[in-house]
Amino acid sequence: MSGSSSTSASNTFRGLTRFAGYAVVLIGLMVSQCVCQNNRTDGPAGNVPENGKTTAPAAAATATAVPTAAKPAVEIPKSVDTKDLDADEKAVLAGVLSEQYDPCGSPDSFLVALKGDKPCELATELAAFSVKKVSQGLSKRQVTRALLKELSRRASKLTFDLEGVPYYGDKSSDRIIVKFTDFQCPYCRRASQPAKDIAKKHGAVLYLKMMPLDSHEHAKYLANAAIAAHEQGKFWEAYAAFFENQPSITPELARKLVEKLGLDMAKFDEAMKAGGSAEKQVLADVAEGDRAKLGGTPTFYVDGYLVEFDNLEEALKKPKKD
Repeated sequence: MSGSSSTSASNTFRGLTRFAGYAVVLIGLMVSQCVCQNNRTDGPAGNVPENGKTTAPAAAATATAVPTAAKPAVEIPKSVDTKDLDADEKAVLAGVLSEQYDPCGSPDSFLVALKGDKPCELATELAAFSVKKVSQGLSKRQVTRALLKELSRRASKLTFDLEGVPYYGDKSSDRIIVKFTDFQCPYCRRASQPAKDIAKKHGAVLYLKMMPLDSHEHAKYLANAAIAAHEQGKFWEAYAAFFENQPSITPELARKLVEKLGLDMAKFDEAMKAGGSAEKQVLADVAEGDRAKLGGTPTFYVDGYLVEFDNLEEALKKPKKD
């Protein structure tokens, strides 16, 4: 590797590390909620000030209105494709980019770095990511959070213990998807079949890990039951049955569903005992999820990197990272 290439790579790594450091607190606030929950608003609704006090009414309009000065046009670097963002959205984008450092390691702001002759590939990709988030109607704060989370994702590669874990696809594939799921999470249900379809389409192997949330009454039982079914080669059948019956699922119904799959129920009950093989596997999955600081379900990783479900297929289209 040449000296200039080595320096560039070093700067990019330092930039990622610096961004990741700033991301820690914001990401903790953002992902501490279950993905199944609704997003919270950034501030008070309507026109009520944050201090809770009302303001004096505006002065009545006079006969001669004073013209309002036009807002100066927001200048976005030519290297950034702003798609169909309007003026207000461009202002949000410019605000986010001007307040963040260049992710490639220079001391300039992200916005200034993008004005250079040849912005680094990382900066270009993250600018496009920011444009997408702004176009989705996110506020400046929300776009910043999403950007910092994306930087943290790109800087952090995790490894998982996949021994004995249920999987779908070709186990010899070098593209690995790890999904943490909760059988009572509606979003997990929606992503259940599409995740399999995407894995199959791109020749990836999909591993399923359990992450039963405390907020869901029967999630732990269902996770244990799915693993007990896995021990008899019926994981995916139980997986489909549990999600299909999610609105009315109970431990009693779950047991009836796995019984219909032709399981040896004596072996199933043995695995389901407190401290049994099913619970041990689920607890191991949960421990890994806790170490990864999972904020909710479903959570996806592609080749060790955190990926939002909406970007799962896009991540698989790109060459595998080292």
